Amino acid sequence: MSQDYLHACADFSSPSALEWLGAISESNAILSAILAVIHPNLYEAGWQTTKCLRDTPEIGLPHVLSQWASVFSGVAVISNCITPLHRDDGSRCNWYDILATLGSYRDCNLELPGLGIALEYGPGTVVGISGKVVEHAVPSFGGDRVCYAYFIRNNVHKWAKVPGSDWMNKKYYQT
Repeated sequence: MSQDYLHACADFSSPSALEWLGAISESNAILSAILAVIHPNLYEAGWQTTKCLRDTPEIGLPHVLSQWASVFSGVAVISNCITPLHRDDGSRCNWYDILATLGSYRDCNLELPGLGIALEYGPGTVVGISGKVVEHAVPSFGGDRVCYAYFIRNNVHKWAKVPGSDWMNKKYYQT
C-alpha cells in the first residue's frame, strides 16, 4: 500500500513565489516565537511537525520547506476584504491561530460576538485566537488592509504522527 504524502497548496515553482517566501521568513519566525510564548506546547508540536515535513523527501519541495520559517502549517493572505462572521475548520479547538494585520487603514474592529467584545484592530495588531471555537469577523474598515492568518492543520499533525498539544495552561509557565 502506498503512503499518501502531503503537498503544498500554493505553486512555489515561480521565482517570485520563492522570493515572497523569503521576504516573509523573518515575520514567520517572529509569529512562531509569539506562539512559543502564548502556547508553548503547541509551538513544540508545530516545530516537530515542520521537522517531520522537512525530513520526508517524498513530499518534494525541499527548496520551499527549507525556507518555511514557521511552526504553522500554512498562512492565508487576506487583502482588502471584509471577513464575514465565521469559525475556522481544519484545526483543533485548543489550538491558536495567529492573525497579523498591516496596511494603511482605519476604523477596523475584530468582532468576537460570542464573547461580547470587539477589539480595535489597527495596523500592526497581532491576535492569538482559537478560530475553531471563537466566531470572529472584520465587517468593515477604510483604506488598504492585509491580514496574514496563520494556522495549524490537524490533518498535517495526524500525518506526521505528532501528538497535538492540550489546552494552554498557566502551569506551563511555573518553574
